[in-house]
Amino acid sequence: MMKSEDEAEQQPQEPAAVQEQAPRKRASRRSARAAAAVAAAEGPDPWAARLERAEQLQSAGSHADAAEAFQAVAAAQPDNLRAALGLGTALAAQGKYDAAEKELRRALKLAPDAPEVNYQLGYTLYKKGVYAAAATQLRKAVDLDGDHGAAYLVLGEALNQMSESDAALEALESAVRLTPESGKAYYAMGIAYDRKGNHDRAAEMYRLSREVAKV
Repeated sequence: MMKSEDEAEQQPQEPAAVQEQAPRKRASRRSARAAAAVAAAEGPDPWAARLERAEQLQSAGSHADAAEAFQAVAAAQPDNLRAALGLGTALAAQGKYDAAEKELRRALKLAPDAPEVNYQLGYTLYKKGVYAAAATQLRKAVDLDGDHGAAYLVLGEALNQMSESDAALEALESAVRLTPESGKAYYAMGIAYDRKGNHDRAAEMYRLSREVAKV
């Protein structure tokens, strides 16, 4: 039987507390998916298989699921470098830089001379706006791996933020040499030249940045 408008208006509304449960349920389902993906991984070394699955989630852009999967491994194996590094990287990809820094510093204790650990920590510090500390970490990364183009790029950007234009250009020239397809490196060089007062050279770098972006 059809209800009158008055009767419909008198129907009790769903409590706010119940409405607020929806995001929690979605988060719970996401956690369940990540846990299931980890649990489903099989192989002679189950932890390695689970890490591989977590890395696949990360590569696919499922950073939240990847973080939960890495966390599952890290909780069971606190000294697992791949888990600590992967978790820190996944957290940074979500903009959770404080939590990412914590995990990456744990990874650094496990492998102080690992270029990628130093790079990811330096990148996270850069995103937090801690430029001097970021530059220190990124310099170590490129000292350990002279072919790490991404580390040179972020180092140059950090030095730009510190108004160290000459040092920034040196780092960015290495970034361009190693990753000539990087429009960001050319653009950062433009900023450095502008700060040095060489506006013609800066304009050339901005032009190159646009050209590379079109390729």
